[in-house]
Amino acid sequence: MCNSVVDGGTIYETPRELAALVGVDGLVWRDKSPFVNLPVGKDWHDLDLCLCGIDISASLARVGLRCERMTADPMELKIVR
Repeated sequence: MCNSVVDGGTIYETPRELAALVGVDGLVWRDKSPFVNLPVGKDWHDLDLCLCGIDISASLARVGLRCERMTADPMELKIVR
């Protein structure tokens, strides 16, 4: 399972979806690719992959938001307003 961010009734599961909230320039990418089996030539900065390549807390902080764990699942986050 990959990271997801919940904001009320909206669930963000890809960088493209999260960019709708923080802007493409607001996305903070991790320093290293988290993907071990990515096909050769595939860019891990693809906006349609999962959120594993995004520093979610830093991205949300850029627009004055923060998140917290939603459940016992460490991959589920909710935005705190």
